[in-house]
Amino acid sequence: MITLFDIPSNVPGKAWSLFMWRICLSLTYKKIPYKTQWLESPEIAPTLKSLKIPPTKYYEDGTPLYSVPAIIDVDDETGETKAALAESYDIAKYLDDAYPDTHQLFPTDKGELERLEKFAKQEFLAIWPPSYYLTVCKIMLPKFNPESQEPFSKSCAKDFLRGYGKDRLEDIPLSDEEAKDGWRKVKDGFNALEEKLKGTDGKGQWFLGNEISFADLVIGAFLISIWGVFGEGSSEWEDVKTWNGGRWGRFMASLDELCGYTAADQ
Repeated sequence: MITLFDIPSNVPGKAWSLFMWRICLSLTYKKIPYKTQWLESPEIAPTLKSLKIPPTKYYEDGTPLYSVPAIIDVDDETGETKAALAESYDIAKYLDDAYPDTHQLFPTDKGELERLEKFAKQEFLAIWPPSYYLTVCKIMLPKFNPESQEPFSKSCAKDFLRGYGKDRLEDIPLSDEEAKDGWRKVKDGFNALEEKLKGTDGKGQWFLGNEISFADLVIGAFLISIWGVFGEGSSEWEDVKTWNGGRWGRFMASLDELCGYTAADQ
């Protein structure tokens, strides 16, 4: 069985990360059984090292970064570890290769695959302004257990918010006006996202047309993260559902039918 590693929080379903939700949705859509092992931040590196899960990246000083999502896939009969890996794109590719009889998330057409990979690895995160990530990190910080808060603060400052030049999230100021301006830029981001999707609207609502792919789970994971971080009845979530003619509300309703994200807490 597959074990998925994540950090617990007090948002609905415990999972909050857009990267984690990519894998939750992939596993649920494919109907692959799995279990979640919750790790506080200080437990991530030693646990992943012990399981021979490689680091996600190395910093300029050579320090490895061990991060979630990560998985191990163990044969229930033999106890053999079939896979031990991290990084959402690589995990999703593994699931397609290791479980060929399930719904496939990556197209066989070379051009479509290149387009999907570029979108998932480069274009998607570049759409959203730094002020959005700053707002989300500040909202999420108190939602973690105490032992994970300080590592989360430093990680946000070092990775998502490195352009601010600070060591801790708390040292980066965010005024109400900056937060509002950031949210306006998020709307611009959704406009840009629609431009990337509407070229295939004649074939269907998904990234490649009528077939759901990993690119759609990347989008869905981001939307679920907004839903979880800001809350079901928040003005932010209500905004998103109505933007672009209600496209994202319809997108999430269709995704819920296929993946059951509202029931994906494991």
